[in-house]
Amino acid sequence: MKIDDLRADRDELDDFVPRTPPAKRGNNLVMQVATGVFLGGLALWIVQLAATALYAKLMLGTFTFGG
Repeated sequence: MKIDDLRADRDELDDFVPRTPPAKRGNNLVMQVATGVFLGGLALWIVQLAATALYAKLMLGTFTFGG
C-alpha cells in the first residue's frame, strides 16, 4: 500500500445545502436580561419594604397575634 492511497476523499460539495441564516434577533436577549434584573430588584425592594414594616410593627408593639 502506498502512502498516496491513505488520503481521504473530499466531500462532494454538490449535495451541500447551506443553512439560511436565522432571523435577526436584535437585542432580544439584552432586553430579557435587563427586564429580569429590573423585576428582580423591584421584587427584592418590595420584600425589604414589607420586612421593614413588619419589624417596625413588632418593635413598636402594635402587631397583635390572633385577636
